[in-house]
Amino acid sequence: MNIRDLHAQYTPERSIFKRSQATHRANPQDPAQRIELAHTDSDADAWLEPALSDFISLASSVCGTPMGMFSQLHADIGLQHPYLSVNNGRGDARNQWWRFPGQTGVLRHAVDFSLCELAARTPGQVTEVSDLAGDLRFATSALARGNPAVRFYAGVPLVSGNGDLLGTLCVMDRAPRTLTPAQREAFQKLARQLEAQIDSHRAMQKLEQQTLTDALTGIGNRRSFDSRLREEWTRHLRNARPLTMLMVDVDYFKQYNDTYGHPAGDALLVQLARVLRSPLRASDFLARYGGDEFSLILPDTDETGALQVSERIRQAVARVRWPHTDIEISLGAATVTPSEMCDFSALLHAADQAMYQRKHGRNPRNA
Repeated sequence: MNIRDLHAQYTPERSIFKRSQATHRANPQDPAQRIELAHTDSDADAWLEPALSDFISLASSVCGTPMGMFSQLHADIGLQHPYLSVNNGRGDARNQWWRFPGQTGVLRHAVDFSLCELAARTPGQVTEVSDLAGDLRFATSALARGNPAVRFYAGVPLVSGNGDLLGTLCVMDRAPRTLTPAQREAFQKLARQLEAQIDSHRAMQKLEQQTLTDALTGIGNRRSFDSRLREEWTRHLRNARPLTMLMVDVDYFKQYNDTYGHPAGDALLVQLARVLRSPLRASDFLARYGGDEFSLILPDTDETGALQVSERIRQAVARVRWPHTDIEISLGAATVTPSEMCDFSALLHAADQAMYQRKHGRNPRNA
């Protein structure tokens, strides 16, 4: 395990370490090509795909169609770690889950949102397009012209209790057709059940989030840090990738509080949390560890990558016009590689020790 005082002068080598694995290039003109940015597998989110698979399967059976899909149109559908993609160069929280004949689960792949956005305009109703090929609005859409070459579409919007449009439950066929009145009624009832289930998970997720969020800074608290560290440690062992932890502490914070008052100290911590978050990737994790200490978990990051992140943090802190007086931070890091044998508590202890070695190696000064 490598422990570093990250205030030491550091000059990056020419061969700069890339913290994340190479991503495939996407054609910005093709809306079906999306780059996945972040989603960490979480037991808290394990409910989603089995539930979608069951509801899409039931909807297809009720409507007599060979395939179905759930289209997510709102960023919040009750996931602890939401999926986030880049679509045409912009962040996009929309997703689509498909179920085809013979498939036991669902496949997440965003193809086309145009029909679902049409259906979303009429909450509580079934929107049907009997033949996409004969409809000028959709004849050239990705659904109609691509694979699976959809001809018939029907969708029902899902709306949360507070009025948020969650998405649409959809059924499709490769041949033109219409639904019977009985099929429409059953389809709407299924959609209401899925709507209620997602809304329930959203409410539970909000309550859970309150217990995992630091009330002052709005970032993760100690409880969420402990949980996330266990998740990342398990992933580190499973994928044989490096893992880094940074610990950050505000120097002479007690003197700052004594001089300028506790409200000023609170405002400083809030601002510092925003600064620390700025150079991080979506997969990195920031938490308030306690008092004026912050912790950062950097998955898939080796020693060189940790040094680069720490340098960005120091530069970001130095650029800020802090109220009352400039501040300094102590920053320590520990990196574990797949070849090293230790546990996550040893990684935490090593990062904490590195920070305190830096902090107590200075000459004291007044805030």
